[in-house]
Amino acid sequence: MRANWRWVGAGIVTVAACIVLPMLWRHSMVDLKVYRLGGTTLLDQASALYDVRLAGTPLPFTYPPFAAVMMVPLALVPWPVAAVAWTAITIVALVAIWRISVKLPTALMLLVVAASLLLEPVRETLGFGQINLMLCALILYDVLDVKHSRRGVWIGIAAGIKLTPLVFLGLLVVTRQWRALAYATAAFAATVLGGFAVAPTAATQYWTSLVSDATRVGGLAFASNQSWNGFLVRLHGDLDGGGTLWLALVALTALAGLALCRILWDRGERLAAVSTCALIGLFCSPVSWSHHWVWCIPLGVALLRRLTDRQKVAVGIFWFAIFTVAPIWWPPNHENRELHWSFPEQLAGNAYLIAAASAVACLIAYSAKGSRHAVTSTCQSV
Repeated sequence: MRANWRWVGAGIVTVAACIVLPMLWRHSMVDLKVYRLGGTTLLDQASALYDVRLAGTPLPFTYPPFAAVMMVPLALVPWPVAAVAWTAITIVALVAIWRISVKLPTALMLLVVAASLLLEPVRETLGFGQINLMLCALILYDVLDVKHSRRGVWIGIAAGIKLTPLVFLGLLVVTRQWRALAYATAAFAATVLGGFAVAPTAATQYWTSLVSDATRVGGLAFASNQSWNGFLVRLHGDLDGGGTLWLALVALTALAGLALCRILWDRGERLAAVSTCALIGLFCSPVSWSHHWVWCIPLGVALLRRLTDRQKVAVGIFWFAIFTVAPIWWPPNHENRELHWSFPEQLAGNAYLIAAASAVACLIAYSAKGSRHAVTSTCQSV
């Protein structure tokens, strides 16, 4: 009987999500259109890859040349086919993320997957036609499935499509996974060389000048930029970026974060380790749009694993509610209105950063608690 009620609940949530999601799904999959533009330009005039703009917008193609190679199949099919196929693969990736992160009965898995469609990073990824969920699933599989051969290859390929997965090379270094590191490095190098082989002019342009140009991806002050850089820009109003303070925060976050990754990995808390590593990238990137924060799913699961059953309910509701109601959009935004936020508006407008930092603090606290228990047990046994 309980199993039947689970299926009923899963069905109700799925139907509700399907009804509500289109109301929240905006942006007309504009990023997917930019991806297709990259593939089309590569076929028509590869040297113009970084000069073209999506018709009717100022949006350029901002990814490495290898990403344009991967988008060629999308350019060869009609738009409706590309949009449906991309959305279907994205949903499959969302299911994979949940299946890798936690083992649940089928009915309950259906329920949480359907409910997670309403998470703001997920619905923004779907609305923009972004690639975030696919990359998240690939990286989780590559890092956590220690049995598959040539671990690291998918990290390298993911980094060749979008540079931010390079942060996971740091995880492989601190956990001394040298073979996986070699595969990841070789795969990434192959994507770079492949880009030069297919579009030498565009590849030279990208790797010599555009790779460090954060202005091509949008305004740094925008509320959607949930990174240290975005926080500092909104705080002190320098539209050029966070400057020296940002660089110091990046260095501190990288060092402390990788140290925590090593501790968590050695304790067997590998989902927490890979999620923490993802946070390093989100915090330290010049721009981390809200749809990049799909890592809230594995991070939330990793956090809940540390709690008692009573704590899990309250913390789980609070954690996923933050990423559903998305307080980052409550204060005034667009056209640099973020530069004039009050203190309460700063708290709401940087909610993802604050929530993630709090999660990391909890992971550190529980790691320290675990260390004390281990020392106490050792002393008692002696």
